[in-house]
Amino acid sequence: MIHQFPFTGITGQEHAKKALLCALVCDDIRNILILGNPGTAKSTLVRSVESLTNEKKVITIPQNVTYDRLLGMIDLEKAITSGSIQVHHGILKEGNNQILYADDINLMDEGVIQCILSASETGQYLLEREGLSHIISTRFTFIASMDPSEGELSSGQLERFDLCIRTDLITDFEMRSEIVKKALYYEISPDTFIFECEKETETLKRSILKAKERFPYVSIPDGHADLISSLCVELGVEGYRGDIAVARTAKALAALDQRDEVMFDDIKLAALLALEHRRGECKERLPHPPKSGNEETPEQDFEKNSSKEQKNPDAIPEYQQGEKEQKNREQNHIPTPHQERYFDIGSPFEVIRYLDENTWQVTLKQKSGRRSRVISSDSSGHYRSFRFPGRCRNDIAIDATIRAAAPYQRIRSRNGLAISVKKSDIREKVREKKIGHTILFLVDASGSMGVQKRMIAVKGAILSLLKDAYQKRDRVGLMIFRGDSADLLLPPTQSPDIAAKLLKKIPTGGKTPLAKGITEGYLLLTRGKFAAPRENKSIVLLTDGRGNVPLTEKTTREELGDVARKIAGKGVRFIVVDTECGFPRLGRALVLARDLDGSYFRLEDLSIHGLAGCVNDVLYSDR
Repeated sequence: MIHQFPFTGITGQEHAKKALLCALVCDDIRNILILGNPGTAKSTLVRSVESLTNEKKVITIPQNVTYDRLLGMIDLEKAITSGSIQVHHGILKEGNNQILYADDINLMDEGVIQCILSASETGQYLLEREGLSHIISTRFTFIASMDPSEGELSSGQLERFDLCIRTDLITDFEMRSEIVKKALYYEISPDTFIFECEKETETLKRSILKAKERFPYVSIPDGHADLISSLCVELGVEGYRGDIAVARTAKALAALDQRDEVMFDDIKLAALLALEHRRGECKERLPHPPKSGNEETPEQDFEKNSSKEQKNPDAIPEYQQGEKEQKNREQNHIPTPHQERYFDIGSPFEVIRYLDENTWQVTLKQKSGRRSRVISSDSSGHYRSFRFPGRCRNDIAIDATIRAAAPYQRIRSRNGLAISVKKSDIREKVREKKIGHTILFLVDASGSMGVQKRMIAVKGAILSLLKDAYQKRDRVGLMIFRGDSADLLLPPTQSPDIAAKLLKKIPTGGKTPLAKGITEGYLLLTRGKFAAPRENKSIVLLTDGRGNVPLTEKTTREELGDVARKIAGKGVRFIVVDTECGFPRLGRALVLARDLDGSYFRLEDLSIHGLAGCVNDVLYSDR
């Protein structure tokens, strides 16, 4: 006999418990997401819900579930024996009036997630197979869990969850001790442990039944309804799902507390359960709290420097300083661009989706993991679906082929075969695989990067981008250019920690061989062992665009434009991050980005909370 850990025996996680209880009381709370680190009782909580209801069972959806198993397929046995086409229902129909559970939903196929959420919301789904088209009704509660460190869902998927709760990492000594004692006791004698929790479980079950009966009669005062709406507006919640979810949850909380009217505390808790995952889109409109102490972010550093220059009308632009700049350097003991300096790493921040496939789509949430999925052209990859075969028929989808042949078995001559398969029945597998992404951070380490300590902010940005690349499972490399050369500090690797350590050792000083740096970076990714033809390759170029070391007899700007236009659109995507600050801006990095046919950012725009409030998803709709 399989035992389930009792719901009432779980220590802590009160918000997650309340969310699950609300779903049992209100059938219209259909989608719940539980976030948390491994070992914080996410799965245990969900599966323990069975102990609170006699009507519903928890059905687990496998992580690699196929569409046939999820939606349904033709009943092969009946098709072969009787020739009739009937539906063999999938998990979504089997879960009618039950609870469906998906663990690690962030690692599941996006199409599968979409099917589940759509069926949960609409109460039906369309099943289409060979000679078959049915609209199938189903009604279930969908609960999902995930570890955010392994990747996040998209903002569109998150918004479709009525409630989203994060399980707490318990640090209280007594509570942790209690958890250990209960776990050991349950391992030794599960029946005894369940029996000891039975009285409390039965009390909670009766409370749920009473709340379910009371729920339709619970009212929300007009003032409280206005409060819900104003709260959602203030938090920048888009659409009306958030408002409705808060109202339903508040009513369920009141019913659980045996009240017929919603109170302020109900709305307060309901907002925590229903709006936390929806408020992301308003972060650029909300005031950002200042940091404690004297620590400055890279964005504050830029703002401070910019405001200083703007307040000084007599300030001489950098490109006009000439001899006066040199005299000032000598008088104030400021190192010249040819002298080496070492700067600290600026404060890291959460970066925008600078490599996302959707251009200028406003969102803050993102799906992690490998950035791109493609249909495989060979027999490698995960079997996703099937199609009519092309010229090469060496990857036959046996299941789909048999299903296509099944309805015709009664009229075909089998000649002793179990199943007669014709050429027209053959189906081919469609395989999908994730392709890697190699990102080379190409950093201008010349003397100009030491002006106004720009390198501090640049290093902070690189560290933030490295963390983002690690979450996406990208390969990252680090190359700097200064003096007369471009040096590869770290070949592309899946260990960004090494690159982060190397940041501290990057010297700043010397001339700016920008054309050479771009050329060497491009050649690194297009030749030799890093030139994998099926991988996406990108160069993140951090520079102010002021090259001063030509490779030929042409002027630096002419040569740089020629080099950029020559390699633009030839297998490597460029993201130019403009490190220029102060006033006026020459905009040479922007011109370079155009010549490279790449994307352009100012350094301060990389942060989700940057000075410009930039939360735009940018780049490459053709990926």
